[in-house]
Amino acid sequence: MRRLSIHLLASGLAASTLLLLPGLAFAGPPSLPEGSDVEEDAGDAGPGDDGDEMLTADGQPMPTDTVPAGPGEDVTDDGADAELGGAFDADADAELDTSLDSSFGTDTAGSSDTAGAADTSMGTLGLEGDSGPGMVAGRREPVMNSLRGPVGLFYTSLADVGGKYTFRFQLHSDFFVKNNFFCCEGTSEGDRHARLRGAVNLGFTFTEWTEVYFNINSSANRNTRNQGARQDPPSVFALGDMNFGVKGAYQFLNGGVGLGGQLGLGLISGSERLRTSRVNFDFAVILGADLRYLTQKEIPVRITGNVGWTLDNSRKLVDWASVDDLLSREVLRFSSGVNHSRVTTKIAVDFPIRLGKNKQYGLDPVIEYNWDIATYQEQAFVELTEQFGGSPLKRSQAWMTLGLRANVYDGLFLSAAVDVGTTSPSYEFGPPVPPYQVILGLGWSFDPKPRIKQVPVPMDNGSSQPVLEGRILGRVVDLEGNPIADAKVSFPGLAANVILTDTVGMFTSFRFPEGPVSISVELPDGTVVEQMADVRVGEDAQVDIVADVAAGTGEDPVFDGTFMGKDGLGIPVTVALDGMGIQESFESDATGRIAIALPLGEYTATITAAGYEPKTVSFSLTEDGAIVSETLSPAGAGGGGGSNAAVIDTPLISGNKYRLRVKRGPHYSGDDVDVDRSAESLDQLASFIGQHPEYGKIEVRVHTDDRGNPKKRSQARADAVVAYLVGKGVAASRLEAKGWGDKDPVAVNITSDGRAKNNRTEFKVRDYDESKATPSGGGSDDSDD
Repeated sequence: MRRLSIHLLASGLAASTLLLLPGLAFAGPPSLPEGSDVEEDAGDAGPGDDGDEMLTADGQPMPTDTVPAGPGEDVTDDGADAELGGAFDADADAELDTSLDSSFGTDTAGSSDTAGAADTSMGTLGLEGDSGPGMVAGRREPVMNSLRGPVGLFYTSLADVGGKYTFRFQLHSDFFVKNNFFCCEGTSEGDRHARLRGAVNLGFTFTEWTEVYFNINSSANRNTRNQGARQDPPSVFALGDMNFGVKGAYQFLNGGVGLGGQLGLGLISGSERLRTSRVNFDFAVILGADLRYLTQKEIPVRITGNVGWTLDNSRKLVDWASVDDLLSREVLRFSSGVNHSRVTTKIAVDFPIRLGKNKQYGLDPVIEYNWDIATYQEQAFVELTEQFGGSPLKRSQAWMTLGLRANVYDGLFLSAAVDVGTTSPSYEFGPPVPPYQVILGLGWSFDPKPRIKQVPVPMDNGSSQPVLEGRILGRVVDLEGNPIADAKVSFPGLAANVILTDTVGMFTSFRFPEGPVSISVELPDGTVVEQMADVRVGEDAQVDIVADVAAGTGEDPVFDGTFMGKDGLGIPVTVALDGMGIQESFESDATGRIAIALPLGEYTATITAAGYEPKTVSFSLTEDGAIVSETLSPAGAGGGGGSNAAVIDTPLISGNKYRLRVKRGPHYSGDDVDVDRSAESLDQLASFIGQHPEYGKIEVRVHTDDRGNPKKRSQARADAVVAYLVGKGVAASRLEAKGWGDKDPVAVNITSDGRAKNNRTEFKVRDYDESKATPSGGGSDDSDD
């Protein structure tokens, strides 16, 4: 829908702009004959918590939140592309163990397919970490749309679609003013042309590799010249042109190389009506390389290229037969945004830099070169070109863009750039290229994925020995008693470390010798408050620090866990969390203590430790947080399978740098893992992965027969296997669930034996680092067959 009020507002802006900007003379069209004096009037231009005190298990105040740390780690996608497999079991209706024909060269990890399987998907497990160049606080760094389309720079589309379920909104405007733009360069006679354009751009990433985009564009042109026979109006508005499109992109080599493509549809209305008159179509191939992922030092350089073609029907907007004067025709064509079908080429180099303690700010200098080559010739302009000369590159339109885009705060973007025209075509091949153009933009990128962080806790050996020194347990509040979070607490002369108060204003100090201790508190607004505390041996000094300032809260509540062995002493554990869209594993400290800030909601935690049986607990995280204290039982013959799992024999598991083989692979009951029949092999697989850090990323690939909905069934089963392994302590970042459905059969589906072979589970190695391999081997097979 077109909004004329936008154009009225932009008209005033353009009028002010025309009085301030001088004309530039870079690239331009061929000269026209001398005319009479030109009016210097620029004319009008159109648009273009508070919280209660939180206590630990022993009744002490909540441990201090120091420097935040993210939960995740880089997820790599580098690995061999050889066909992989594992051992396989027959389908449930056959109840037989079979192996693939030797001609395929692989084993398969089988699956049991019971009748009546529900076609439901558990979704993709795993959470992207906040380490690596493309991550900020556990989420992908925000990105912004290009001026006319999908995720990109100013004109160039990037081989990236942004984070899943992210939404982007951008407003932008561009303008230029030029004397002698169409006529009579270097003489006292000529024209004066001004253009102002504006656009609203929306984008949404609905899958991991796909986004859709929409934008609506308007422009206002004013051309003043002293030509009695002119047939074009002084002011021309192009209102409500719309573009729709879809783009797909995929990254290889750990995200360092990207390949993509996009399709677009343009609905153009012209200047005389507020309804769609013509339709344009465009497509492009996208290739990019990001040196942050390809170099050890993470050099912030990104190189991107686009090649495509645009079918442009905008020349059909106007009845050109009614415009006899060729100069008027050329001005009207430019003002209406008319162009020819053309091949489009874009090359860009940008330098994406993250700044700030937590990489919360982004700065991206950009250099782009755009080159369009017309594939259509307008015969009516041949006479004009032959009479007054033509461009040496008759079909080419080219310009360079120098710009800067800044991510100033949590997805908020500011953009500024200037286009420098380098080549204009001859008239019969397209409109002239402005010698310069100023671009300004404001955008916002929203990511719904929750932020999580692990909060370090003080060391506590859990022993019953007497405390030889005392601690300071403090609370920082304002005059009204409201807690002040993220205040910096230090102890001059005793410790150089700084402690941050938590969401309820609490902090717990280090242990100090008996005597007076000076406390210095720096508030979030920079105010410093000082106070003394009296430390006594074996006691905790309680201190309330009241500051003459109010500070809001807003941090997530904290899950506080303490985990012990049979002797009551703390032991290091791995905690695999599942809930509120979070499925990630975290490591406790050496005393079994862990604190994690999480969104409110219901969670399940699976605790694993070397030599102990895994234990699963459920808890509710409220505004007051959640305190969990558990004692683990010594392990029997098995192990947890996580990074802390005991070293046990894994005779059912073998592997090489391409795949892992699992004898008697997983069976399924519907879309869930049949634990009774699969526990032995999957438990050994979890232990094997925990004992072999060289396997950085493993893809759980599930195949099914063609019954029902194969794609959804296979994805649900892959998700179930990953969930089981994560529950056994395997880090979710090392696993990837992929449902292949029935698209890669190894036998026909018309017999039960054929369906049994097609129902199989494979474990493909996506990232392998031989330098991390342990000497023991643990059942690995280094052959490359």
